[in-house]
Amino acid sequence: MAVSIRAKTDDDHAAVVELLTRRWTSPDILIEGEMIDASRLPGFIAMEEDEIVGLVTLIQRDNEWEILTLDSLSRWSGVGTLLLNAVTGEAVESGIRRLLVRTSNDNLDAFRFYQRRGFRMEKLVPGAIEEERRLKPEIPMIGEYGIPIRDEVVFSRKV
Repeated sequence: MAVSIRAKTDDDHAAVVELLTRRWTSPDILIEGEMIDASRLPGFIAMEEDEIVGLVTLIQRDNEWEILTLDSLSRWSGVGTLLLNAVTGEAVESGIRRLLVRTSNDNLDAFRFYQRRGFRMEKLVPGAIEEERRLKPEIPMIGEYGIPIRDEVVFSRKV
């Protein structure tokens, strides 16, 4: 079956909240001490027939866009790449020349995904996740591959 990508709409809100809660514990994501409701942000949805199989949400700033969440419900299927391509295409059309994404130190799959698509490590923020855990205690202590979650890594790419 073919996956299609479309812009997220207000009609998607309930499904987006459900997906973000399942994948991120809630639609509220912490960035530098600020709680952001990812369900209210613009983005793109990947659909397979009438089922959501992926989602990307964006913080759109004047000079750069930041990917706040990117989820593919079937890993290694190409859905993440399709969503990233949609973001990149829209960024170019909007005159945006820089994309940014943050991830935790345990997310080795994200390290691989973004670097293979032209992103470079820009900054390490030691202790960032430990700080965020004070405001959002549901952030787990141990992440993927049994790695303690402590730090944030920022990746960026020119568009």
